[in-house]
Amino acid sequence: MKRAVIGVALLAIVVSACTTSPGRDTASTAMTTEPAGSEPMGSGLPTSAPTQDASAARAAVARLEIDDQPHPGSPYRRDDWPTWVDIDHDGCDARSQALIGQSTTRAQVSFPGCEIVAGDWTSPYDGVETSDPGELDADHLVPLENVHESGGWRWDAGRRRAYANDQAVLVMVTAHANRSKGSRGPDEWRPALESYWCTYATRWVALKVQWQLTATTTERDALGQMLDRCAAS
Repeated sequence: MKRAVIGVALLAIVVSACTTSPGRDTASTAMTTEPAGSEPMGSGLPTSAPTQDASAARAAVARLEIDDQPHPGSPYRRDDWPTWVDIDHDGCDARSQALIGQSTTRAQVSFPGCEIVAGDWTSPYDGVETSDPGELDADHLVPLENVHESGGWRWDAGRRRAYANDQAVLVMVTAHANRSKGSRGPDEWRPALESYWCTYATRWVALKVQWQLTATTTERDALGQMLDRCAAS
């Protein structure tokens, strides 16, 4: 199957039309414990996330490879996609890193063990705010089952592991929002918070491009509708 060629530079354009809400007061009364010699823990969305502006996303949508009748060569098995792995061997697994990276204030982390004690998060799917990390799920923005059906079934174990723990893929959201979404694509499910639709669609397109995944016609059309919510750029 011939894949559409989309410039790599598309992934480096910063989202300007649909940014996340600004962080809140960074003051904290609790001490954050970090391992000796470590870099300070940051806040905000992971800087590794592939990003693009709305106009570039619209152009990319039109060039997505469409496959309305995917025939995976193997069934989807959740166990084939190991999650919460410490990919970079810094003592924090992928879920913990997502919590640290997406806290709008300096996350409170206890070492050894990289236990996330507290922070401040806003679930972008529904706007719910919390300081309790236990109330959040790490959602794969393009769900693992969707990835499998869109071409990921061909991947080897290492590539599946890399995707399942990529900080660019993970979004910390309420358990309710995560379970409401499940494995559905934008043609079947959209975030309750419509102000996030632009960001959701641009990130979805960027991930499909980056990981060379196909889309369905209804998925492509739904992405276009969501991108219509972006501010003119």
